[in-house]
Order: sequence, then structure tokens, then C-alpha cells
Amino acid sequence: MKQITIITCLLFAGYFSFSQEKTEIGITAEGAWFMPHRQEYSNSDNHFRSTKNGFGTGIGIYASRGIFGRLSAGIGIAYRYKQMQQYYSDYSVTTGGYFGYGYSPYGNEYPTYEYNYEAENNEGWEKLPMHYVIVPVYLKMLLTQNLFIKGGIETSWLLNYEIVNEKPEFNWLIGLGSQKYKLKWSVNYIRGFKEHGFGDKKPAPDGHYNGSINRNNMLQVQLSYPIWQFK
Repeated sequence: MKQITIITCLLFAGYFSFSQEKTEIGITAEGAWFMPHRQEYSNSDNHFRSTKNGFGTGIGIYASRGIFGRLSAGIGIAYRYKQMQQYYSDYSVTTGGYFGYGYSPYGNEYPTYEYNYEAENNEGWEKLPMHYVIVPVYLKMLLTQNLFIKGGIETSWLLNYEIVNEKPEFNWLIGLGSQKYKLKWSVNYIRGFKEHGFGDKKPAPDGHYNGSINRNNMLQVQLSYPIWQFK
């Protein structure tokens, strides 16, 4: 019994020896690879969309607090910029015509209408920039004195499009990082809970509409640096 008690005490001592007890406020910076793989095709309006991967970047502030042993909780607010490329091909047909007059074999005059058809195909690659405000809420667990895992939820608002079908948009995240030095880093995977559609109300000069439907899918590298630490 005595040996079991000693072993238990040692285990608890080891567990709390590098517990997270401080409240911390700091700044964050991020870089990301955005992978919004999405294709659409519609027979009704003959349009086609495909996307290319893009990049993301951002900056923000955070606050975290140790809540029990190796576990801490955090919240932040950040600005995030993402950009993707999308190929568009819009095929459209316009009709027109004019009135005229014809004559029957008996010499009677009657009105006629002649049709003109014009087909146009607009296509090319467009860049779609996205500006977000992000509020992440997460839990962080120390695996060793320097290595941690984290997971949580992001709430995000897309700012620069007139039509947004999910506002706010929700993402989940999971990551692995290090706090060996004061400048911490983590590699995180971020994915939307569902597809997100956005676009402009007015067409571009060539007649097509800027916009897309895709599911957020990102690989992120995040840096964080504490400005204040206190009990």
C-alpha cells in the first residue's frame, strides 16, 4: 500500500510539474495553404467552375488560461485573408430580330419576323480574395513539457461579398505545436462544417458573376508570442 501511495504521488507530481497555470495575452500570425477543391456543372445554364488551391495569411490577438493541470483554454480575434483561383466558362445565347413584310402568291401583304442568334462564351481564370474576421475558441493539452496538441472551433465572418449564404461560418481545427521557446508555433488543420457560398450581386465587365461555393479546407502554420503573463 505504501508503494502504491508513493507511485501515485510521483505520478501526480509529474502531471502537475509542467502544468499551465498562467494567464497569457499575446499576438498571433499565420500562413496557410487553402485547398477549396470544388467543381460545379449545370445543364440548365451551361456553366462550369473549377478551383485552384490558394494561400492565406492573418494576424490577431489571443488570451489563454490554464484551467487544470496540463489543460488550458484560449480565445482570440484575428483578421484572415485568403485567395483562390477559379476557372469560369459561361456560354450564353442572345436573340434578336426585326419585322418585315412578305407577299403571298396572291399578292397579299403579311407581316414577318426574322430571328438572329448570337452565341458568346466567356471563360478564363479569376482571383477571388476573401477577407475574414475570425474568433477561435480552443483547448490546449501539454503532451510533454514542450509539446502540445490543440483543438477547437472557429467562428468566421466573410466581409467583402454582398451575397453570403453562411454568416457566420463555422470551422473545426486540430493541431500540434511546441512551446519550447517564448515564440510558440503550431501546425493546424482547419475544415469547415459545411459548404460556403458567396458572390457579388452585379456581374463583372465581361458578364460573368464573381463567386464560388466551396468547403473551407486549410493547412495552417501559426505563430504566437506572449506580451503579458501573470498568475
